[in-house]
Amino acid sequence: MVCSPDSSGGFLLLLLLLHVSTWYSAVSGFSVTGPAESIMVLLGEDATLPCQLFPEQSAAHMHIRWYRTQLSPAVFVYQNGQEQGGEQMLEYRGRTELVRDSINKGGVVLLIHHVRASDHGQYRCHFKDGQSSQEAIVELHVVGLGSAPHVHMMGPKDGGIQVLCSADGWFPKPRVQWSDMMGVNLQSLSEFQTQDEDRLFHVEASLVVTDSSLGNVTCSIQNPLSGQEKASAIFLPEPFFPRMDPWKAALAGTVPMLMLLLIGISYTGWREHQAKEREVKKKKRESHERDQMKNEKEMALKDKEILKAELERRKSLYLADWRKALLYPDWRKEKFQPELESSC
Repeated sequence: MVCSPDSSGGFLLLLLLLHVSTWYSAVSGFSVTGPAESIMVLLGEDATLPCQLFPEQSAAHMHIRWYRTQLSPAVFVYQNGQEQGGEQMLEYRGRTELVRDSINKGGVVLLIHHVRASDHGQYRCHFKDGQSSQEAIVELHVVGLGSAPHVHMMGPKDGGIQVLCSADGWFPKPRVQWSDMMGVNLQSLSEFQTQDEDRLFHVEASLVVTDSSLGNVTCSIQNPLSGQEKASAIFLPEPFFPRMDPWKAALAGTVPMLMLLLIGISYTGWREHQAKEREVKKKKRESHERDQMKNEKEMALKDKEILKAELERRKSLYLADWRKALLYPDWRKEKFQPELESSC
């Protein structure tokens, strides 16, 4: 036989633990063992939690304590050959007793009457003899089989019929499953759970059935620990389903095609409109540029005419002044010459 490194390592660890346990038992003089598997009890019944000393020896003189998470207060305390109620948890008073039929051989059994949901979980049986003490763990699983599911129609929803399944008194939290006549699982629309003061679960699950050919649907509530379940079915008559007129059915198939066609036409029209808009904008831009060039040309011609007129005006003024300058000597001579002659 060939062992892998992991398996050989695990084997060595197991040997080490057995060696330590044997050594510790030899030091303390005894060890305590509990049941190899968890103990399953129906809600309301009695639970028996056994523990055994090894090697066999009397435990009548020992201090025996059953507890949950802390040594005190405890579920049950046995000391000096009798029950000690001073350290007992309130919720276990009047519901526990120690079965001592085999106590002289090291075997004791804690009996819990009328098991509740709160009793579910881990227990430790602790034996103490002088300075030596040992303990073992016992797992108690409480199973609550609640009411059978109640299934009823809620009314029309989303083109189908909504049905609701509810049940009370389950523990721990159960599984809810819908199925059709062929046993095919159906998906719940919604699920929720609540717990009452006794920690028992109330569950609700809804389903929308749109296929009128299913006939009926079944709601199953299953306990996750025991696998036990309860189921109820409901018949869904076809007339109860929302009916669609033939023209509506035809329209339902035609409308999507028409919508796709309209979308295609609209897109094509939009593309053409965009192209036309771009062409119009281009022509407007070219026309604006031509008008601008024409206006600039006209302004240039106008400025040229104004400049030409100004030059002509200045030329005529210049010629007039020039003529005056030419005539001035003759005019002066004519005007002042006679006066000079007479004075002489």
